[in-house]
Amino acid sequence: MAYKLVVSDLDGTFLNDKSEIPEKNLEAVRLMNERGVIFALASGRSYHSLDKFYDALALKGRGICGIAFNGAVTYEIDTLRQLKKVLLNNADMRRLVGEMRPFLKDIYVYDADGTLYCEHETELYSGYYTRSRVPHGIKRFDDIETDVIKILLIEDNAVVTKAYEHMKAIVPGVCNMFFSSKRMLEFTEPSATKGNALRFLSGQLNIDISETIAVGDNFNDESMIRAAGLGVVTANAEEDMKSYAGYVTQSDNNAGALMEVAEMFL
Repeated sequence: MAYKLVVSDLDGTFLNDKSEIPEKNLEAVRLMNERGVIFALASGRSYHSLDKFYDALALKGRGICGIAFNGAVTYEIDTLRQLKKVLLNNADMRRLVGEMRPFLKDIYVYDADGTLYCEHETELYSGYYTRSRVPHGIKRFDDIETDVIKILLIEDNAVVTKAYEHMKAIVPGVCNMFFSSKRMLEFTEPSATKGNALRFLSGQLNIDISETIAVGDNFNDESMIRAAGLGVVTANAEEDMKSYAGYVTQSDNNAGALMEVAEMFL
């Protein structure tokens, strides 16, 4: 199979544990460019947060599209023009937030424009928006009038797991709920998945889904691992994820797993 599109998760897959791009992964992307294979990131992060990584990969100016917010937004990386945006209903957002308030002090919501809101300033919140480099503010969620991109919880695993267990009976038919890391629990509109975004992106590029590779490590990557022509998970992936993959790399995210994918399949 001649693969034409490679889509990789960012944190825990393309980045090492220090949130840096391993040199082997930089070389893998250069190799793909030379061979005419399109590379894109599919992340839970905002498109604002992804910008610096596309700069580092020298992919600006090539007409590349990316996937942000766990599939809720597909966009052009040069212009940030959104090709497709899937939003969670405002009334559902308010109901979900109300259900989660007993479990967490910090709940974050990204509105339709990608601005991050929390209802109060905390050290955790300021640390998150500073690292993420996203537009942000303080606002009561009842005062958000638009539909929203996603709800995000960040806390110790034990705390977010309690929230997860409580919400399991509430979310069916209302939203997606998934862990994007051990400390992050996210909620998006039911059709907002990386898998659906990959299908949309491949259609935009006139690439058959069988000619795509998706690489990931966590549960928010499951849909694109299943959707791609070849689903790959890294050695450091959650164990349950490995059963969905067509290939499990011997390299972990610190060792530049994407180069292994390039050498094996491109």
